[in-house]
Amino acid sequence: MTTSSITAPANNTPASTNTVTSNKFALKPEDFIKMMVTQLQNQDPMQPTDNAALLAQMSQIGQLQASTDLQTSLKSMVMQNNISSAGNLIGKHVQGLDDNGDPVDGLVNSVHVEKDKGVYLELDNGKTLPVDYVTSVAPGDAAASAPTTPAPASTPM
Repeated sequence: MTTSSITAPANNTPASTNTVTSNKFALKPEDFIKMMVTQLQNQDPMQPTDNAALLAQMSQIGQLQASTDLQTSLKSMVMQNNISSAGNLIGKHVQGLDDNGDPVDGLVNSVHVEKDKGVYLELDNGKTLPVDYVTSVAPGDAAASAPTTPAPASTPM
């Protein structure tokens, strides 16, 4: 019986911390169960697989599923946290870099989520800014963001 290895193609694109990527070569728990059943069907009847080994494999499959569920839950929590943080920026003046690395600034009007990309801020100038690339935040009203000059000192009489 010959076996061949399968390798996934390299992904040269940078990943954001809040992106969700799917890999068609990723194994799911169902795949491990299918492999285990195939292993049992093709085992040598003179040297059957040990029950302890089967239990260990089943335990590993359970741990894999629990880890996958935890990862999915954490990604969801991170996304909700990013949306909440971005919502707090509505009405504020922000500066940062867009997806191309170009500087962007403006007043935040709204927030939206792009699937597999993350949370974006909609600015008053029509541009969008990924919340992960915000470099500075200032109050949105002109009076609060204008530089203050000290009042002239009064002369004592």
